[in-house]
Amino acid sequence: MMNDLPRNEFYRSALRQLITPESFVLEIGAGSGLLSIIAASLGARRVVAIEANMHLANVARQIIHANGYGDRIHIINKMSTDVSPEELAQYGGRPTLLLSEILGTLLLGESALHYVADARRRLLGPGGAVVPPRGAQFATLVESFDIASITSVKSWEGISLDYFNSLQDTTSMVFTKQYGFRFSSAAYTELAPRTPVLAIDFSADEVGVWGGESRTTLRATRAGTVHAVMASWEVYAGEADALCMATHPDATLGNFPRDMQWGQGLQLIEDTSVDGAKPVPFVVQEGELLTLVTRYSVDGVTLQFELLRGASSEE
Repeated sequence: MMNDLPRNEFYRSALRQLITPESFVLEIGAGSGLLSIIAASLGARRVVAIEANMHLANVARQIIHANGYGDRIHIINKMSTDVSPEELAQYGGRPTLLLSEILGTLLLGESALHYVADARRRLLGPGGAVVPPRGAQFATLVESFDIASITSVKSWEGISLDYFNSLQDTTSMVFTKQYGFRFSSAAYTELAPRTPVLAIDFSADEVGVWGGESRTTLRATRAGTVHAVMASWEVYAGEADALCMATHPDATLGNFPRDMQWGQGLQLIEDTSVDGAKPVPFVVQEGELLTLVTRYSVDGVTLQFELLRGASSEE
């Protein structure tokens, strides 16, 4: 992610608005230490970077010293959940800013809220800031015959292969990088507006805020076949969330590192209202009302979609 230059700029811009000469910054999941260096370069008086991986922690320590910040940035090689307030006190009191970038292909795919909420509750000082403070998971109904060409089959030279589709997995979320391609390079059409299915306030929310499931009413903006639901996210910072970092295909089109690190999630869709020995394509008409059901795992790390016909009665 170090080569995702807009990502680095997002964090620098967010931190520039918050850091003062009195700031004590705590970074969890520090990795290379780059974000901690950015914080120190903006004038924070003290930065503590927590990294659980011993090898990464050692590399981060070398990078920090090589860039002249060894006296202001301190590495703790532990899980953030194992660090105590007393351990941080030796570096100058309670942190005034909590910094992290532990986002996955799904917004909470690397348990970001688990670690941020724990550090916020136990380690951050009263009134401390969180970066990034907010984020949202989005879902988009897409038609893509490129996707269909690698996930289903019809026939070849008059030989019907249709029943092979009975093995098609329409329940699992698969990441585009697992398929081995960039979704932004595939031909696709959005059949309904991109919609938020989960909003997270990293500065206040606790684990479990997602509940069991949610239902969202969508209106198809054009006719077509919903081959998949695409999952992507946004995180925000700054006044009125003016700063935004996203993984939508139009946001990653010119950003190869972001696509390879995060990319998007895809879940194939079938029309469950029709019985059959194999998945039935979900064909929609322009203007048709649909309900997108989003089910969250107990830990919130993954999710599952189901598409139904008609508007949701729960909205």
